[in-house]
Amino acid sequence: MGGAEPICSLECRLAAVAIVIATFLGAPQTASAFESDVKQDLALWSLAFVNHDLGDDWSLSFQTEVRVKDEVTSLDEAIFKLGGYYRFNDWLELGIGYKYIYKNDGANDNVAWEELYVKHPFHVFGFTHQLRLEQRFIQDTSGTIPRIRYLIHATTPLGPRFYFALSEAFRYNLVDKGTGPVSGLEQNRLYAGFGVHASKYLRVELGYLWRFELERDRPSKSEHVIRVQLLFATKARHPSRGGS
Repeated sequence: MGGAEPICSLECRLAAVAIVIATFLGAPQTASAFESDVKQDLALWSLAFVNHDLGDDWSLSFQTEVRVKDEVTSLDEAIFKLGGYYRFNDWLELGIGYKYIYKNDGANDNVAWEELYVKHPFHVFGFTHQLRLEQRFIQDTSGTIPRIRYLIHATTPLGPRFYFALSEAFRYNLVDKGTGPVSGLEQNRLYAGFGVHASKYLRVELGYLWRFELERDRPSKSEHVIRVQLLFATKARHPSRGGS
C-alpha cells in the first residue's frame, strides 16, 4: 500500500500562511481605534533560549533576551529566565521558574511563575497553549502583583527545514496597587515569523511582533518589534516554549 495522502500540500500551507499574514498586518492599526494617545516605537528584541532534557520526564531551560527601543537606538530591558519542566506525556507539561527583568529607565521586576504547557495538532497547524501564573515583585511597589498570561502559538512546516510561526498573547494583572502596572489587561502581543531548522539542535527564527501596552499615568505604547530568536535543544526535540 502507498503512504497516506498528506492533509495539506505545500501550496495549501503557503496559501494558509498568506491569509493569516494578510489578516495579521491589519492588527497594528486597531490601536488607534481604542486609544487616541498612543506612543509609537520601533524596537529590536534578541533572544537566546536553551532547553536541556534530564531524561524522559524532566527538563531545564534558560533564556536571555535584550530589548532595544526608541527606533532601535537605546537599551530598554534585559531579561534572564530560568525554568524547570515535568513532562506528563506528549502533550502536557508543567513548569515553574524565575524571571528577572532589568529596565534601563524603569523599575526592575522579579517574577516567580508557574505554567501549564499544552500541545496538539490541528489540520495544517500544530498548536501549543501556555497558561502562566506570575507573582511579580516590582521595585518601588509594595507587595506582590499576580498576573495571568495566556499564549497560543501555531506553526506549520514549509518544507523539510523551514516553518512559519504565529502567536497571540494576553497579560492580565489581578490586582491594582495604585502604582506600578495597571490593573486588568496590560498587554496584547501578536507575532508572525519564519524559522529554519539549522540543525537537529538549533532553530533560528526571525519575525515581527506588535505589542500594545497600557501604562499608568503615561501614553499607551504601540511597539513594532523585529524579533530574532536562537532556540537550542541539547537533544533533537524542539520545544516551543521560547518567549518571555
